[in-house]
Amino acid sequence: MPVVAQAGPVEATRIYATRPAGIDRRELRQQLSRLARRGQVTERDERLLEYLCELHVLSLDQIRRLLWPEARETTAYRRLYQLQKYQLLSSARVPRAGMAGWGLPVCKVYALGSGGHLWLKEEVNPRRTARQLRRDQVLHDLLVAEIVVRLTEATYRRGEAWSLAWAGERAASFYEKGGDLPVTAPDGLAVVRRRRGDKVAALPLFLEMDASREAHGRPSSRWGRKVIGYDRFREGDRWKTHPELDNLPAFPPVAVVTHGQRRLLNLAQAIIKHRRQEVVYYLALWDHLMAPDDILTAPAWLVVTPEGKMVGQEPEQRQPLLAAEGKARN
Repeated sequence: MPVVAQAGPVEATRIYATRPAGIDRRELRQQLSRLARRGQVTERDERLLEYLCELHVLSLDQIRRLLWPEARETTAYRRLYQLQKYQLLSSARVPRAGMAGWGLPVCKVYALGSGGHLWLKEEVNPRRTARQLRRDQVLHDLLVAEIVVRLTEATYRRGEAWSLAWAGERAASFYEKGGDLPVTAPDGLAVVRRRRGDKVAALPLFLEMDASREAHGRPSSRWGRKVIGYDRFREGDRWKTHPELDNLPAFPPVAVVTHGQRRLLNLAQAIIKHRRQEVVYYLALWDHLMAPDDILTAPAWLVVTPEGKMVGQEPEQRQPLLAAEGKARN
């Protein structure tokens, strides 16, 4: 369902996330052990926990499309209700205006529960740490999740030769040696791959969801700092040491999804002004990506080329994502 771009984000104070009451970790660990012995946590359940680990929140609609694409919503809901009873999931509440304003179906929203965090720590990655679900982040994370869900749907439709890999903010961030804070922290890294015989073509993208109304013309602004951060990441060959970028032939473009035609053009101009490295940027309006069924073929992307040229200043000149890659190279 398309969204009116001018609707924009909703105030952070109107977004709420549930916090669990006191948890007996010993009792919880014993419960999870029983679930594991009895095989009551399925492979699909574990995939959901891993999705939530990377995306932080997912709506009921998004979960159904990811994991029960052929089933009715009630089928997914019944299983999610059971996983909440196991404390593998918890719930977050977003006001109706928040989801409706961006064109998302208004429905229940899920996050990892205490048991889900513990399950992932003990069964998947002992070194992982829990991320606190912040009030002001829930709607933003739902928007990022919607893009990932649509990329997943688009690759699935194209058959087994196509795949999507997604690394969330924590895995996609870049830290300089000895640094405690990331130089740049994308919302995530998506890599669309297509296999042809023994060859694999890859389209990697750093994703940035721009849901704010902050001015971005100054280097000290949030977007000024982001552009400088990507420049530092791209500088030299340091990016090749990042574990998520292994075997990629070039530094990934930065895909920015924003709201409002004027903001999109101003943001493109600010990127050109602040950028010093040949980092490619794709920019698209949220409603232009949400209107068609296939996010990979939506003619929505303005491209800032390595030379600093703006391709697609007018909406009718914009490119689909797969075509934008070739436009950026030329």
